[in-house]
Amino acid sequence: MAQTTAQRLNMLQDKLLTEQFVHNTGLGNEVGFYIFDYAPQDELLVRTRVPEIRRYTEKQLQVKVQNFDLFTIVLQFFEARGYMDKNFQMEAKRGSAILFERMQKALKLATNRDELVSYIATHYDPNAIIFLTGVGKAYPIVRSHNLLNSLQPLITQMPLVLFYPGTYSYNKLKLFDQLSDDHYYRAFRIVGD
Repeated sequence: MAQTTAQRLNMLQDKLLTEQFVHNTGLGNEVGFYIFDYAPQDELLVRTRVPEIRRYTEKQLQVKVQNFDLFTIVLQFFEARGYMDKNFQMEAKRGSAILFERMQKALKLATNRDELVSYIATHYDPNAIIFLTGVGKAYPIVRSHNLLNSLQPLITQMPLVLFYPGTYSYNKLKLFDQLSDDHYYRAFRIVGD
């Protein structure tokens, strides 16, 4: 019988405390990138539990855990430049698809000047466990595969956990259990069913 998301979050909390996880051992020279996939309808549960798991892990391990909410980073980028009103106006005039395309270009996603990657690179602690959240909220502007591929050369010492509303199976992601992605990921599913 499959575990519920609540049960799997408890298993995740236990897994984060293991020596193997913290020190990226037993991965066969692979990067310490993990995906915690969950049923999209459990998004609010995950949003509630992630800060609790973060605090618990920090207290138990005496290791910093940083959470980067992708949607929040995107909002901050556009707010800092005074683009929010312009974005709303563009969406009203030209539609959501054009707005999302323009937002992706402004963020320079999947380029060597990617603003999300730059933000994380500037703010992350190389001695901290990294959580990436907000994947569902940031869709369709941000795509997980581009971000993970861009972060792999950057985050090498400590593990990274991507919280993913959908399914990760056979190295393929399926966002919201509906949108298939044909990209291959060098990440591990951190907790099974």
